[in-house]
Amino acid sequence: MLDILLPRKIKSLLDLIRFNKPTGFSLLMWPCWFGLATLSINQIDLINWYILFFMGSFIMRSAGCIVNDIIDINLDKNIERTNSRPLVTKEISILEAIIFLFILLLLAFLILLQFNTKSIMLGILSLPLVILYPFMKRYTYWPQLFLGIIFSWGVLIVSMQFNNYLSISFIILYIGCIFWTMAYDTIYAYQDREDDIKNNIKSTAVLFGNNGKIFVMIFYTIFLITTGYIGFQKTSLITSIFIIILFLFAMVYFCNKWDIKSKKSSNYFFRINNFFGLLCFIYLLIF
Repeated sequence: MLDILLPRKIKSLLDLIRFNKPTGFSLLMWPCWFGLATLSINQIDLINWYILFFMGSFIMRSAGCIVNDIIDINLDKNIERTNSRPLVTKEISILEAIIFLFILLLLAFLILLQFNTKSIMLGILSLPLVILYPFMKRYTYWPQLFLGIIFSWGVLIVSMQFNNYLSISFIILYIGCIFWTMAYDTIYAYQDREDDIKNNIKSTAVLFGNNGKIFVMIFYTIFLITTGYIGFQKTSLITSIFIIILFLFAMVYFCNKWDIKSKKSSNYFFRINNFFGLLCFIYLLIF
């Protein structure tokens, strides 16, 4: 449909930012929305903040994709899943990608200006991490941990914006979201495991090998425990613990169905995390 309706160059720019793969930006958005959902403020009054974080997540994920593709252009040529990306096929030049990147960063900065000074500074601090992230797979088996630190950053910004400091409960939520990111990005990494080994690219999927399910279950469990803690802390309702236990059982079922040797299965169970994020958001809204 995009091929028919849009000029080829615009279509290539949309491919560059993974416009047709919204799971990535929504996974960046959910931690921000988790943070907003935990606030003891009328949620109707926070609608504009939900919109700002939605827009900011889309723009920053798009910018992150460009940074990643520029740095990884030579690696992407050798990976089946990435060898057709616009920079690799030269549908987009590096100069065009950089210009587009600066436009996105300008838009992101305009959104960030809606926040208080401390939140703005905290947001700017995340930029070096975004640039460093693509290099992690060259030097450590834990790029998924680094991605978790970046993708969960919105939790800290919410705390700074509304509490004017990093509260303990938000730090706990932040840590939980890091483990969630490691869980779903490890699943995602299993799509490329064979190509990564051939090209000396490191990831938790390469590190864990056949034990991936065990570690992913541990990561999900830590995330759900922290989420349950936040929910119970707010309401002291036993119901909140019961629901988290149900989530844990669902997670075990979910992980057992995942075939770590199937790229299709890994992609499918990675994308399910968007729905999982929605459920956790609703949980935090209720409790």
